[in-house]
Amino acid sequence: MAAALIGVSFGGEACSVKLGREGKKSLEGSVAMFVVCTLVGMLVFAEVHLREYAVVVSALVATLTELYEPFHLNDNLTIPLFSSLALAWGFARTVRCMD
Repeated sequence: MAAALIGVSFGGEACSVKLGREGKKSLEGSVAMFVVCTLVGMLVFAEVHLREYAVVVSALVATLTELYEPFHLNDNLTIPLFSSLALAWGFARTVRCMD
């Protein structure tokens, strides 16, 4: 939602770079998506030790999934699926590092 709001409001004005498969995504919207995903992840996992790695990786995966729309599926399905897999992978790596 934040990516759409920022992208529609400011997309193309500050930077004329268009992203995605069809060139419909703005750089501003993609940055907003990454920032909001990172901030929400940090808040949700505030009590988790070494959360930064998993949250940033998951936010990056969510942003790239939204940007490139893999398999031409609805992003309401692919973003939660891929970002949760990235979050699980990131937390599994941090647990291994703590052992």
